[in-house]
Amino acid sequence: MSSIIEASSALRKRKNLKRGINFTLMVVGQSGSGRSTFINSLCGQQVVDTSTTVMLHTDTSTEIEVQLREETVELEDEEGVKIQLNIIDTPGFGDSLDNSSCFELISDYIRHQYDEILLEESRVRRNPRFKDGRVHCCIYLITPTGHGLREMDVEYMKQLGPLVNIIPVISKADSLTQEELKLNKKMIMEDIDRYGLPIYNFPFDEQDANDDDYETNTYLRSLLPFSIIGSNDVFDIGDGTIIRGRQYPWGILDVEDADISDFVILRNTLLISHLSDLKEFTHEILYERYRTEALSGDTPNYSKKNSNHTNGRNAHHGGNSAIASPSVPQAHERGENAKQDTYTAREEQIKLEEERLKAFEERVQQELLMKRKELLERENELRQIEQRLEKEHLSQ
Repeated sequence: MSSIIEASSALRKRKNLKRGINFTLMVVGQSGSGRSTFINSLCGQQVVDTSTTVMLHTDTSTEIEVQLREETVELEDEEGVKIQLNIIDTPGFGDSLDNSSCFELISDYIRHQYDEILLEESRVRRNPRFKDGRVHCCIYLITPTGHGLREMDVEYMKQLGPLVNIIPVISKADSLTQEELKLNKKMIMEDIDRYGLPIYNFPFDEQDANDDDYETNTYLRSLLPFSIIGSNDVFDIGDGTIIRGRQYPWGILDVEDADISDFVILRNTLLISHLSDLKEFTHEILYERYRTEALSGDTPNYSKKNSNHTNGRNAHHGGNSAIASPSVPQAHERGENAKQDTYTAREEQIKLEEERLKAFEERVQQELLMKRKELLERENELRQIEQRLEKEHLSQ
């Protein structure tokens, strides 16, 4: 029997290795904060290309167009485990005077993914090919100003922290001296504590955690916010050693040097040590909280009825059962009311989701029309060029 179990376990492991692990990472930061460079450095290859990325949403109500773009990259670790890394880039974020719609756009997208799961769970027959699009982690790039968090940083973390695991990161850390960087980290964490901002603080149960987990998570907490240096260039420094680095007048800086950058630590945290933890926290904490609010938040009468039920049970245990205990018809009626409230909440949730899907389809249609218009214009330009070249050829 044990050999059969071991064989079955090995088969499941091979299937998981073949299928790979899905992980969705969102990278948020202003233009010039190094989003694209960080993504390319994280994947070890050129990934972000605005001409080929898939546009998910576009918001044109702000001065600068805000977009969510998706790229999927397949990575493989040393043990052969494949990771399907879905990266969501946010070009145009924070580049307008009023950036409130930026927060709404990202928030709507994250909520939409939760709604998709909620609807799938409520179906009698679930789709075996359903794709979980929930965002498991959000890297929030902070501009190295040396003055802690800006108002926009505080507002973003405050609004999006309850929905997604936010890891604050100081980008372009080479623009600060070691002392300035140390002071900036301290000021940022003080702001996070002062405003009570919900970031991913590598939570663990201190009583149940083993020594390794305790030391690892405590160490990662001490590094927050991570400071990174990214690069799109690789250099041969001799003896066949290739590094990813930045060229300066005084020499080459290795962005993977742990003494000057937290980049390698952050990469290993995201893709190896805490990948499963981030996914579990998203499902068990963030999604469950959203699900509870979605199903009960719009039904205040239902919570009131639950309170009445609790009071009834307490009275039953502490007093006269003939008075406190409800009759069978009353209990049945209350049960039916509770079911009705649950169905009503689901119907309202489905209605909201249908409205969001309709708005999403309208946005997609607008984007398709714009793309078709651009293609037609380019075709006309190419046709004019061909005609001009043909005339020049005939004239010669």
